[in-house]
Amino acid sequence: MNMITRRSALGFVCGAVLLLVLEFGAAFLFLGGFGSAEENSETPLPRMTRLGDLQGTFSDLDGNSFSFADLRGKVVVLNLWATWCPPCRAEMPSLNKLWKKFKDDDRFRVLCISAETLEDVRKDSLSGTLTMPLYVFSSPVPEELDTEGLPTTYIFDREGRVVFGHTGMAVWDAPEVVAYLEALLEKKTD
Repeated sequence: MNMITRRSALGFVCGAVLLLVLEFGAAFLFLGGFGSAEENSETPLPRMTRLGDLQGTFSDLDGNSFSFADLRGKVVVLNLWATWCPPCRAEMPSLNKLWKKFKDDDRFRVLCISAETLEDVRKDSLSGTLTMPLYVFSSPVPEELDTEGLPTTYIFDREGRVVFGHTGMAVWDAPEVVAYLEALLEKKTD
């Protein structure tokens, strides 16, 4: 390997490490303010939008179709992601751990939905390494969920109201997040 190739490779590796450090730093900053998520939500849907009222459908990788109306009465962590997005891929293990923690609770859902094709997500390595289901939109993406950045994650309470929004990578199975979600599950509905 010549000197120029080594320097290029080293520069690429250093750049990638720096990007990961910055993303993890952003995740820690994000989690530091998580306890007051309702006041600090940085990527909210319009207040009048309820999750169960969103028009659109999505399907799992087996082709089973669902609608947003199916989510009424549940606390939902809705993650918008893409296979080509490095921060999306980096946070998937923490979303998978969060899904494992709550998978037996019928009042809770973790939904990772991509706007890519079913085939693109099926053939991606993540579909074989995660235990949680992955989803794709089977209708046009609802206007309220058409984001400019990925990953974007919304948390909806049992009334279907968005109570938190975040664009960028985060550690979704952190104790602060789990405690927040457990509190949403126990909160009486209006």
